[in-house]
Amino acid sequence: TIIMANDVKVLKLITGEEVIARVTEEENNLITLDNPMTLQMLPPTSTGQVGFALVPWMKAAKNEKVTISTEHILVEVEASDQSEKNYLQVVTGLSL
Repeated sequence: TIIMANDVKVLKLITGEEVIARVTEEENNLITLDNPMTLQMLPPTSTGQVGFALVPWMKAAKNEKVTISTEHILVEVEASDQSEKNYLQVVTGLSL
C-alpha cells in the first residue's frame, strides 16, 4: 500500500474500535498514526438527536504519534469528506 503523507484514514481495529487519524508512515507491518481519535456518542439532546464527539484515542498519552502493528487492523479506508473536515478541525483548531 502506498500512503500519501498525512492522509486522513479510518481504521477498524480487531478490537472493534474505529480510529480516525493521519497516517504518516506505513512499513514493516507497522503503521504510524498522528493524533488518533475515536468517535464517542453523546447523550441524546432534549429533541432526541444523538450527537458524536471526536475524542483522543489514547487519552492519557503524552505523545501525539502512535505506532501499531498492521496485524491489528481489519479495514483501512479513506475518511469521508465530512469526517476528515471534522477531524482536522478538532486536531488543528482551525475551522475549514
